[in-house]
Amino acid sequence: MPQIGHFTRTSSGYSGSVRTVSLDLEITFVPDENADVENAPAYPVHLGDEDRPEIGVGWKHTGDHAGSFISVVLDDPMFPHSVRVRLFQWDEDGRDWDLHWTRQKKREEQE
Repeated sequence: MPQIGHFTRTSSGYSGSVRTVSLDLEITFVPDENADVENAPAYPVHLGDEDRPEIGVGWKHTGDHAGSFISVVLDDPMFPHSVRVRLFQWDEDGRDWDLHWTRQKKREEQE
């Protein structure tokens, strides 16, 4: 699972960057006040700061091995498909987080 970004937990969410061959973005995760609604995303993801356009959403999850993480879908009209990534805690105090990407399997490979 390649690391494509690094984020820092802030008082208002997470702030960091995504860097790939074709992307160089500063993005911010901001907690959503409506996240208590069942299946609602916990974080809108914004290009730049929280006043700029929303380019995705993230949901809180907990895994047996990974612990707490955020499952994220990024999308933009220029993307051929949405991009699914996960934000994992990198350090023990919860300040540093890394964004990881895995190519989705084709539908026939999943069956």
